Amino acid sequence: MAIFGVWSRFGFRENPYSEATLTPDETGHRLLVGRDSEVENIQIRLGSGGTHPSVEGPIGAGKTSLLNVAAYRMARHCLDLREKELYLPAKERFQPHADADAFELKVMQVVAQTLVEWQDSFEAVGLARPNMHPLDQWLNEPEYGGWQAGGGAATVSASYGRTTEPNTSEGFQKSGFGDAVRAALEEAFPPGTGGIICIMDNLEILETTGSARKTLDELRDRVFNIPQLRWVLCGSRGIVSRARSERLSGIFQAPMIVRKLPDDDAVAAIRTRIEFYGDDDAVAPVTPKAFDFLYRALNSNMREALSHAQEFSHWLASEYPQGQSFPDDSARDELLQIWLAERATDAFRDATSVQPRHWQFFTEVCEAGGRIGSAEFDRFGFGFQQQMTAAVTALVAANLMVREIDPDDGNRTVNSVASLGWLVFFYKSGFDMPPARS
Repeated sequence: MAIFGVWSRFGFRENPYSEATLTPDETGHRLLVGRDSEVENIQIRLGSGGTHPSVEGPIGAGKTSLLNVAAYRMARHCLDLREKELYLPAKERFQPHADADAFELKVMQVVAQTLVEWQDSFEAVGLARPNMHPLDQWLNEPEYGGWQAGGGAATVSASYGRTTEPNTSEGFQKSGFGDAVRAALEEAFPPGTGGIICIMDNLEILETTGSARKTLDELRDRVFNIPQLRWVLCGSRGIVSRARSERLSGIFQAPMIVRKLPDDDAVAAIRTRIEFYGDDDAVAPVTPKAFDFLYRALNSNMREALSHAQEFSHWLASEYPQGQSFPDDSARDELLQIWLAERATDAFRDATSVQPRHWQFFTEVCEAGGRIGSAEFDRFGFGFQQQMTAAVTALVAANLMVREIDPDDGNRTVNSVASLGWLVFFYKSGFDMPPARS
């Protein structure tokens, strides 16, 4: 990045506006701002045992970053206290998969790698160090290996030996790899001493609530009932709560709602990133004050605001080539406002296919919060549902709205204003800023 990237020109060692999910490490710990109560809430739910927690919230609210950092802070706190309890963030988070066999195998591989990576931490908190050498060899050495599982259902032991069989997923399943990982978990975490925190993210990619329920049902006895694993389901509004079938209501708690970051906290988060990644003479393309403007104009969507901040940074660098000084903070703030207004104007002009009645409907939806159900046609002055459906279809075609399956009823849809739509609404509102969100 220092050679070809733009950030070194501004005095940053990394991109301060990256929308990438915060990682479960010291960097993520430093950069997560404004979520202390949510972190404490999810930690209490994870550490109390019993049913697994779940989390819902709008896209771009930072749910996964919150969970990653909460898990890392639990591990960090355990290492500080040294009281024979240890919670570890899984080395990777999980995406739902319709193939339960493939998902179970992935879980076992990630759990094994997590134990290998954190094995020194067990002695540090006063627990016995698990013997991870065989699993480490199997997973990470170029040699081939084979597992054999023996013993009864309650006490599974594993032995390791060299073979000429390739280290494939099929070989893992046939040779008792899952049994070996379960045995390692039992050795590592005696009852009441913690476990590994596993996050199943983006549950909405299963597309329908029915698919989500079917997949979760199949995984109940395979991975969700392993005592040493603490799970968190994470997804957009509605999908997690509706995916909890009657059979899983005793496995997963009702979702904890993660709301959009208040404006002041979003500004504090950017200020923290600028200070963390920048040197003493760094010039922030988007200052904290300018980010507040950007965040509010884009309906408090952190992911979109960060994306636009990056785009503006590249534009600013192109306007002031190498060797030219950048404008001062106040001038850059004004340039950002002009830049965003021009982008909003262009986005509106590109939506030539939208008819006046559809624009009226679009404005009313934005003013109502940007999310409506397909059955709310009379609320917006339509005599028939088909009329509103036609309006939504026109706005979806213009990339101003998105249509999703209603998690409450698979025969209906939920219609939401897209990120481009909020930019256009900013134009249509005469560039007036919405009130601050607290």
